[in-house]
Amino acid sequence: MKKILVKTLSIIVLFVSCSTQPVRIVAPPSANRLEVLKKSLISQSVSELVLDEAEDLAKAYLIAMKAEKDGDLKLACNLFTDLSENRLLAIKEAALVHRLINCDFSENELDNIWSKTSIPNYLKEAYTEQSLKLAVKKNLSLYEAQFSFDLINYRAVQSEKIKLIKRAIEIATTQADAAKLKIYNERLKVISPLHETEINNQNIYLVAKDFEANRQFNTARTLYKQIIDGDFAIDEKVKAFNAFRTTYKVERDLKTFLLKTFEMETFLKAEIPKNPNDQKTIEHWVDSKIALAKAVWTDQQNLEARKILDELIVSKFGNTNQLAHTQLIYGSLHMESKQNTEALKRFELAGTFNVTDTALAENIQWAIVWNNYLLKQDTSVVNYANSFVKKSINQNFIVKLEYWKAKSLLRLNKADEANIVFTKVNTTDPFGYYGIISTIDLKIPLSPIPPTLINTNPTGLHILDWLIAMEEKAFSQKYLKEIDSQFKTPEERERAMSLYSQTEWYQGGMRQIYNFRASTRNAMTEKYINVVFPTPYLSYVEAHGSKYSVPKELIFAITRQESAFVPTERSWADAFGLMQMIPEKAIELSQKYGIPYRDYNDLYNPDTNIEMGTALLKDLREKFNYKFTQSVAAYNASEDVIAVWERERFNGNYFEFIEMIPYEETRNYIKLVFRNYMTYKRITSKDEFSIDKDFFARPY
Repeated sequence: MKKILVKTLSIIVLFVSCSTQPVRIVAPPSANRLEVLKKSLISQSVSELVLDEAEDLAKAYLIAMKAEKDGDLKLACNLFTDLSENRLLAIKEAALVHRLINCDFSENELDNIWSKTSIPNYLKEAYTEQSLKLAVKKNLSLYEAQFSFDLINYRAVQSEKIKLIKRAIEIATTQADAAKLKIYNERLKVISPLHETEINNQNIYLVAKDFEANRQFNTARTLYKQIIDGDFAIDEKVKAFNAFRTTYKVERDLKTFLLKTFEMETFLKAEIPKNPNDQKTIEHWVDSKIALAKAVWTDQQNLEARKILDELIVSKFGNTNQLAHTQLIYGSLHMESKQNTEALKRFELAGTFNVTDTALAENIQWAIVWNNYLLKQDTSVVNYANSFVKKSINQNFIVKLEYWKAKSLLRLNKADEANIVFTKVNTTDPFGYYGIISTIDLKIPLSPIPPTLINTNPTGLHILDWLIAMEEKAFSQKYLKEIDSQFKTPEERERAMSLYSQTEWYQGGMRQIYNFRASTRNAMTEKYINVVFPTPYLSYVEAHGSKYSVPKELIFAITRQESAFVPTERSWADAFGLMQMIPEKAIELSQKYGIPYRDYNDLYNPDTNIEMGTALLKDLREKFNYKFTQSVAAYNASEDVIAVWERERFNGNYFEFIEMIPYEETRNYIKLVFRNYMTYKRITSKDEFSIDKDFFARPY
């Protein structure tokens, strides 16, 4: 029975290969027809198949895929062999990759395939990976070395790249192939500069960074110090000193980090007399002085931070951005001490400088508005907010100003005006923090969002259509990444949103949504909610969420914000994987909950990472009595500092408390995770729900 189909397919291959006419690549069957075909395969034997171009090819491919899954290698091999030679099939090269997986080859057959086959880019990783397995199996060492070398291009994790290149080096050494050995060794140095045999002024920084990346901090620091103390330009010295002191922060040694920040400021101050007219050195010193003040402030030394800024102000050094930034920080120190009148003077002074940094200018403007709000100078809040809104094109900044303007209008007993502004914020920013919390003031519920209706119609791009139709998720995702830049018009971009879902390329949809016009973005977000707020790794999330009693909506909210669901993500702070786990915390959680863990490379494993992150959320929720703000903030910052903030800054109003968190990153993080959490709640809820005004004060 199997031979009949194979023979028939071979006839088509022969017919096509003998034709002198251009090959007509056939389109796959429609989505509806595919469903019919899939159902028919359950009861239809191979002998009953009658070739009829697209439908026949689709049936053959689907049967081959099922045979591969079921372990029927002989049937899978026969079918994929014929399909890989069929010039009518747009994805015949994909069939070839499956042929490599399922068939047994002689050395000559493999040599013939590897020497004559041209593989499109979207398949090269899978083709190279499977070819490497076959080369190892057949003990074809030269091919093993070459495929190991080629596979490096497709690996994101350094340890995997190093393992591959070292195997290639081992083979080249055994073969005494000097030419290849030179190429491989040079590649090893590019992948991991710490393997440099000779450290010089040109590569020392890269070597140091690589030792740091491999968590060999002492060696990295030794090299950084050589740059700092050596004959290098001031820019290189500053870059090295910043990296040097930051290694202690990454290692969670904050006491030494602070000490080295002091040393950096002292070092740069001593550099100024050597060339007093060098503006670059002066600005580096000013930056170091500002960094020192912030570090001291973070260490809860408010008055000491002021002294540092006083010295800087007296020096009169710095460009306009630095002068404005200095006053902004000084005002924040006053504000922390509840000296709001003095703080406002500093903020207003900062606003007098000709600031060229947009983010800095907005931070100054916000500080002016917020301090007026805390002083209950509500008319000033309204006036300043109106003024700054007119100057801004940043929609996120505008809705923040508008929201707190509305709160001031309420205190001015202008409820009708306030509700108009709240409505505007909610309409403008329905998927943002301020748009969502405005529903509390408006007393309106959040409605559930229906699932996204995916457009499954063919695109006319035969390769992509075939890959999607045959459920080749990995291949279709890679192909879509290749052609993604082609989607430029609103219609094309909307069509792409369905493709991101079909190929499970989660980052594509989260990024593409910002390419829609602002006037249509909210509608597109709601229409493609499952694309913009996807739920990958659902089985892991549900299993670990249940085990540790953490809502799946919170796990998704954190993961989306931490990594955008990229499992190989690694941050500057040495946080790894989907939920950005820190190795030191992973060791602690492994011991406490028995989660298998060897080293930081395990954190790239989605299952391990999600369990670690969920276990951490369990601990934080319990520690902070299931309060959203504190537990989420603690996931981003240290648990100790959260307790300090709560003790020194909390005035009974959580919405105001969030705005007063001194770390900008943590402040924004809480808002974004809250936005994600409520959106995932809308996705998973069957009924509308309202956010209680005491949401942040109660267990969630």
